[in-house]
Amino acid sequence: MDVLKWYYQRRMLNAMVQNSWPEAERFTRKLIKHSGPSVGLVYNLALITFGAGKMEDAYTQLLGAIQTYGESLRLCRLLADIAYLSGKRQDAIDWYAKAQKEVISSKEKKFIVLRMDILANAELYDRVLDVLSRMQTAHDAMTKNLDIAYEQYCSIVEIDPTQIEALNNLGVLELEHYHRKEQAIQYFIRVLELVDHQGAARNLAKAKKS
Repeated sequence: MDVLKWYYQRRMLNAMVQNSWPEAERFTRKLIKHSGPSVGLVYNLALITFGAGKMEDAYTQLLGAIQTYGESLRLCRLLADIAYLSGKRQDAIDWYAKAQKEVISSKEKKFIVLRMDILANAELYDRVLDVLSRMQTAHDAMTKNLDIAYEQYCSIVEIDPTQIEALNNLGVLELEHYHRKEQAIQYFIRVLELVDHQGAARNLAKAKKS
């Protein structure tokens, strides 16, 4: 057993779960240096870069991975997600179309179809980009003014029902701030119908027990 590889991998994954992006990047690079690059590690590095808010850098890393390893579902899907959030409409359409050819999960199929429907309507997509500019305001308000956070998240998911964190945070607000259990459950279910999300799964279990 390669103990050092195991250690680096464990630290990388733990940091990713905790959104500790600098630490996650540090141990991913250590792992690449120790074991050599692979499509999985390069993907993780791009995901970490994206999580740290450096979308263009992540996009460039993924394009490099495509050149080295070829197209795959997860590389195309992450490229599509970044393009979607960055306002690159045609790039997002192209990458989601490529991901759609490889997708097996019914959840992921549903998610991609929703995104493709939005992208097919240029006017709607412009409205999505407008409401997404409010996301940071909503996140900041989660620690300052919960009513404002709720209003902002509602405006976001009304236009773009694929915004997972907005849906999950609405569920949290419904459960813990407004004490509306059934509404909270519906938000968490909407998240889990689109993606596997540990936080939403825990929140759903908590809501059902409350």
